[in-house]
Amino acid sequence: MSSSLRLGLLLASLLAFAAVLFFVIKKQLNIKYSIVWLLWALMSLIMAIFPEIFYTFSKVVGIALPVNGVFLIMIGLVYVLTFYVYVMISKHNSEIIDLTYEVSSLKKELKEIKKKK
Repeated sequence: MSSSLRLGLLLASLLAFAAVLFFVIKKQLNIKYSIVWLLWALMSLIMAIFPEIFYTFSKVVGIALPVNGVFLIMIGLVYVLTFYVYVMISKHNSEIIDLTYEVSSLKKELKEIKKKK
């Protein structure tokens, strides 16, 4: 890996790490969802500092290029994140349905109370 590529990867990973931390601190990004992005930034940082690790990993796993190993890991992380998001969507959908029933029953009770007056 050339030194300019390593420097660019190092700067990009530090920038990504700082951006994720900024959004977490500003409470615009949930900590649970930021973990994947922090792992990506950390992996990029490690790859920039110690590219030999990914060369060794690629040889052990049987992947032709180290960058393909990184993509494989990142795709796996994206699948995990996507599954987690769908689980959360399902959970929130159930909560919305329950809250809708509760609001409608409260509206009904309110109408009955107003009729009695």
